[in-house]
Amino acid sequence: MPPAAWAVGTQLAQIFPDIDCHQRTPWMAASCGALLVIAIAGVAQSRRAPGSADKAERFIINVGFLIALTFVFALALQGAAVALLDPCQR
Repeated sequence: MPPAAWAVGTQLAQIFPDIDCHQRTPWMAASCGALLVIAIAGVAQSRRAPGSADKAERFIINVGFLIALTFVFALALQGAAVALLDPCQR
């Protein structure tokens, strides 16, 4: 889920700033927040593992968890940029 949320956020970042500037609405901030919640839910889900996971399965779960965290971090940085920059600046 986190890579998909990041991909959607990247595409929406191309569309929403123009709409936010002309209509003075916070669509980008709202979408970034919603996608961040979705990505965090994906990270929480990726951390869960069956109790009988052997070392190889545990390694794959941990790598997936770390990769998901990098996408959450990217979405958090995108949200920070939305909060700091005016959408009308080009």
